Amino acid sequence: MRIVRHLLIAAAFPAAAFAADPLPADAEVSAAVGLTDPVHVWSGPYAGGFVGYSVSDFDQSGGADFDGEGFVGGVYTGYNFQTDRLVYGLEADLGYSGLDAGGFDAATGAPLTADGNAFGSLRARVGVAYDPFLFFATGGVAVANTELTSNGVEDDNTHFGYTVGAGVETQVTDDIAARLEYRYSDFESKTYDFGSTATSAGFDENSIRAGLALKF
Repeated sequence: MRIVRHLLIAAAFPAAAFAADPLPADAEVSAAVGLTDPVHVWSGPYAGGFVGYSVSDFDQSGGADFDGEGFVGGVYTGYNFQTDRLVYGLEADLGYSGLDAGGFDAATGAPLTADGNAFGSLRARVGVAYDPFLFFATGGVAVANTELTSNGVEDDNTHFGYTVGAGVETQVTDDIAARLEYRYSDFESKTYDFGSTATSAGFDENSIRAGLALKF
């Protein structure tokens, strides 16, 4: 009996110690192994608007070039996927350019002006999230419609090209994100017909844009 009594006492003390030190809660376990959920979630669809300023450089086939600048504005929409801190997805934008550029026709020496019209792009995006910020890079195809005028005769063309850029977003609220973005775009040359003369011109541009989007 004495041996049995000692065994029962020895068994009771570890059980009591175990009961006095319960397993940590799920949140504590997750924190201990680094599995806490991110505060800000970037995944899902979104849409918003942007305004900005653009500087363009036109190159003509005869070697002449001329510069222009103006305000830009438009809308954008996209979809984000998120894996831990990595955020990636697709985005499209559509806007209007207030470009105002002027120079001289390389072939005739006549004054030549350029005006911007509609533009757009379809791009991939990839970024890294550091709450509450998202640092991202972007790149894809771009299109822009531009009008040139020489000696009072106008002609317009649609230029295709590429665009690349980078920026930072921050979540103002759970459903609203603000951004600041730099973009470089390069567009192919197209021939503009002014009746008695013609010129071939392409252009590139640098722009800074600020945007505000609603996350759905």
